[in-house]
Amino acid sequence: MTLIDRVAATQKTIDDFLHVDFQWGTADCGQLAGRHVEALGLTSRLAEAPNYKTERGARRALSALSVSSMEELVDGHGFERIAPASALVGDIVGFPGGTDEKPWTALGIHCGGDRILGFADVAGSGPTAEYGPLSVCTIAWRVI
Repeated sequence: MTLIDRVAATQKTIDDFLHVDFQWGTADCGQLAGRHVEALGLTSRLAEAPNYKTERGARRALSALSVSSMEELVDGHGFERIAPASALVGDIVGFPGGTDEKPWTALGIHCGGDRILGFADVAGSGPTAEYGPLSVCTIAWRVI
């Protein structure tokens, strides 16, 4: 995969998700990452996941995929874990997400430089897919 291919696929994901309101099962971090992997010409596990409309349903969908976390889901694709500072355009990144009572790693994509795309509530009116800084990331995967 060339860098041009990575940039084109990342732009498609940005076009599909930027400023989209968060909605479990259609516009959430798992959907963003899975559709991005597919835009890169790879196979994601989205088709295997049962439909869900709540955070609890998303956690059940992970269980149905025989994984217990978002990290385990991405690891299952065979992508190498890397330091977030080493991420390239199109790599998957992870940052703190979920609620305080039930935290989990939210997924996003590296957009180049110090910018990622992921769901966050930056305006206080509910989460939307927005750009954020790479510095919030605690984990990343090289998508090849």
